[in-house]
Amino acid sequence: MLTTKKSDSPAARDKLLAAAMKVFARDGLHRATTRVIAEEAGVNEVTLFRHFTNKEGLLTAVMQQVVEAHASENLGEEREWTGDLRRNLRRFAEGFYEKMERDEAFMRTMIGEGRRHEEHAQKIIRDAVRPVRARFIHHLETARKAGQVRDGVDLGVAADAFTSMLFGGMLRITGNCHEGYTASQFVAVCVDVFAHGLAPVGEADLKF
Repeated sequence: MLTTKKSDSPAARDKLLAAAMKVFARDGLHRATTRVIAEEAGVNEVTLFRHFTNKEGLLTAVMQQVVEAHASENLGEEREWTGDLRRNLRRFAEGFYEKMERDEAFMRTMIGEGRRHEEHAQKIIRDAVRPVRARFIHHLETARKAGQVRDGVDLGVAADAFTSMLFGGMLRITGNCHEGYTASQFVAVCVDVFAHGLAPVGEADLKF
């Protein structure tokens, strides 16, 4: 009977993902090596290759983990988006901000590498983000069908605008480039402005 080596277990994969995020954030994508990542995880390099094939595969898995963890925790079920839009947006925004703040060093590395190795790094980011972006847009469409979002809004552009606003604010606040407001205050205003822009005509004026 075949047995699975301890180093090939799901625990080893999780250790490699955690180590990769740490090493990528510290050393950058170009300088980080599979050998150093494996050492950080406490496994041999062969185990890394068995799980992820190469460094690019590992980076893709890290990005997917970052994005999917946020989606599973904060997007909620489709049926929930037929109710209070502001409440759903607030939950999404708070979770998005907290997740990006927790992974700030890694995300800053991805931004920097995206500028130096634009096609390679940005493709990894796009591929990881695309399914979650589509799910967020679908939830906004559900809210529109329930009368929570006005017609005429491009929901793809709206989704990108909202997440970009939150992400940019996180970088600004963690970099101490803001004007004294808290992260909670920033998120609340983002939600208010965004929800106001989505609300049906007349309803927006009453709630803002």
